[in-house]
Amino acid sequence: MITGVALIIQTVRSYYRKMSSGSFDRYPDMEGHTHFVSKNLTPEIYNKLKDLKTKSGYTIDKCIQGGIDNPNFSVGATGGDEETYTLFGDLMYGIIEGRHVGFKRTDIHKSDMDSSKLIGGDLDPNYVLSSRVRTGRSIRGYSLSPFITRAERRDVQDILLKALSNLEGPLKGKFYSLETMTPQDQQQLIDDHFLFEKPTDTFMTDTGMARDWPDARGIYHNDDKNFLVWINEEDHSRIISMQKGGNIKEVFERFCTGITHVEKLMADQGGNEFMFNEHIGYVLTCPSNLGTGLRGGVHVKIPKLSEHPKFDEILKNCRLQKRGTGGETTTSTDGTFDISNWDRVGKTEVELVQLVIDGVELLIKMEKRLEKGESIDDILPGPDGACPRPKAPGKALDIKAIHDYKWRATPKASNFPKLHKHHNLLAKVLTEKLYNDLKGKETKSGVTLDDCIQTGVDNLGEAGAEPVGVSAGDEECFSMLSALFDPVIAAAGGKAGSHVSSLDGSKLGSTDLDKDLVGDCQISAGRNIRGFRLSPSIDRAERRNVEKIVSDAAASLDGSLKGKYQSLKNMSDADKNRPIMFQKVSCPHLLSAGVRRDWPDARGAFTNDGSDFAVWANEVDHARVVARGQSLSAVFAKFSEGLTKFDAAVKKAGKELMCTDRLGNLGPRLDYLGTSLQASVSVKMPKVCGHDKVKEILAGLQLRKEVGKDGGEVISNKCTLGSTEVDQVKCLVSGVQHLCKIEKALASGKGADDLISQAVSGKV
Repeated sequence: MITGVALIIQTVRSYYRKMSSGSFDRYPDMEGHTHFVSKNLTPEIYNKLKDLKTKSGYTIDKCIQGGIDNPNFSVGATGGDEETYTLFGDLMYGIIEGRHVGFKRTDIHKSDMDSSKLIGGDLDPNYVLSSRVRTGRSIRGYSLSPFITRAERRDVQDILLKALSNLEGPLKGKFYSLETMTPQDQQQLIDDHFLFEKPTDTFMTDTGMARDWPDARGIYHNDDKNFLVWINEEDHSRIISMQKGGNIKEVFERFCTGITHVEKLMADQGGNEFMFNEHIGYVLTCPSNLGTGLRGGVHVKIPKLSEHPKFDEILKNCRLQKRGTGGETTTSTDGTFDISNWDRVGKTEVELVQLVIDGVELLIKMEKRLEKGESIDDILPGPDGACPRPKAPGKALDIKAIHDYKWRATPKASNFPKLHKHHNLLAKVLTEKLYNDLKGKETKSGVTLDDCIQTGVDNLGEAGAEPVGVSAGDEECFSMLSALFDPVIAAAGGKAGSHVSSLDGSKLGSTDLDKDLVGDCQISAGRNIRGFRLSPSIDRAERRNVEKIVSDAAASLDGSLKGKYQSLKNMSDADKNRPIMFQKVSCPHLLSAGVRRDWPDARGAFTNDGSDFAVWANEVDHARVVARGQSLSAVFAKFSEGLTKFDAAVKKAGKELMCTDRLGNLGPRLDYLGTSLQASVSVKMPKVCGHDKVKEILAGLQLRKEVGKDGGEVISNKCTLGSTEVDQVKCLVSGVQHLCKIEKALASGKGADDLISQAVSGKV
């Protein structure tokens, strides 16, 4: 294991990876975080667990990544497989005890699916609009959604579909694949409120649950539309029984019957079983859903009670939770709430549904009193709940291989990504044969083909503006995966060969641009330090070492470049919003690649006293040298001076930059190699930017268009490999000058067909 406390050099084919000396470690910065990870993870626990891996390869860093990236998310950890809950038990048991209110690691979970034991359960339909009971189930031997492979996910779908297709009687129904469903089926599922969509919640996306969407996801429902199974959303399966009105006992009966039948069919047809742990019950992705995994709830209209000052206390004492009827993060606007059980583990399924029945009956009783103007003080529940009952005995389940948490299934399905609907360079280059040739390879720092292509699998792109779809996790990727990388780089317009550089501003020529149409300009270039992984794969210790190297090098700059370094974490809002500063990464391609992990840890910027020069640390590249102003020639001069001195300072400190004769400066983005230069100008060209041929115009001029920090349009050079910095700035100038001509011609009403034709053909 390479740490940040010693200088270690390893030969990696033609490259090497070395960590700089220093005291940096990987322990996460959780200052200000409120989730259960922050309350339970100590440096001692982290150091004990940080180098462990489950048999599937899941680590404690992957387990807690969602919490590091989402400071206020309640739990902050996810299971990547069944073994997560035992191998990382020193952390997970503390989280479970905190979330499930005192459920000790020595406690045994019991189960009881006998619906005949329920008392009551036909709730007043004048108040209860609908009733639902759901749970999740995971299939033993397969990774959970944050870490599942495409092959595993497809196997999970096949196993469940084989069982569901053999259901009979009132449970018999049909499966709808999210990949292949017709627009008519999609609309019907939306109308029925059955359809689940690609997650946009940052916790689910940051933990990897939305990877490969919609591959191997779908919905099964019976003909009566009151029994559903979601496949491969947050969990392998989400089993739901529901119906209109308040008869939750009937809903629970169907729920128990459905789960029992599915489990038996899985066992009979392929020997498969659900994950179950005698301590924590059914194993699911989120620790909040362990045990029964059950959420029994009703949509109930209680506008009077919801305005009562003790409403939240009432729910707490009844062990109930509320949310809006639109989902977990919604609120009620008309007094209608989704009320459900708070607990999951430590009580049986029967006990939990009984708590809902008793609690909702009490809520309705209170609402009726308040409607009449009567007091509810005499029926307020105490800590024992709405209707204290003897604890149901339940029983421990007899599950095969109950202690064999490390058993792994061998997937039968292919892991090759489905790219037939994608518009990116990955889809053009990657064949199944090439994938199979490369899939078993791994760099010395642990980067794989699937790591590099995940961004392209997750982002379809669009015709005419095809993104790359591949990111590099370290320097070795460029050699190990050259069979993929080289054709992608070529398709992106890069001309690999003998890298050349020129920062001689005297060779620029005229850089005059129409000031009525063109505003501020900015020139920047990325630099990455040899021996460290790139941003998609870098760990916290490496990133902190990189920050030290970058900030020290920048601090040595003098003259008009002299300034100071500020950590993003401690930076004021005013400083963050300066034009020369970068923003929190939001590009979906970079998010899928993992570039934003741990934000804002070890990110920051050095800025000079004039605020027209900066060195960014750990935005996308290890460093990005930036100059900004109104005169393109002056900005280039400042940029050239700063880049030359920064590069020299890094080398003087004994570090090397990732740079090769063939590809120039290397970085995570395959379309920013070579010089890695981005020269850009803000423009006010509504006619051009709104033209139906704008993509073709920009492509012909070798330019690209983006949205700027202020929401305006920004035009920049497209190609960075195969020409010098001077050549690329000259390309920007000539292209923008031509765009100005087109804008004026269109604005005058004279037409610009000839000018547009010249731009599209590249003959400018």
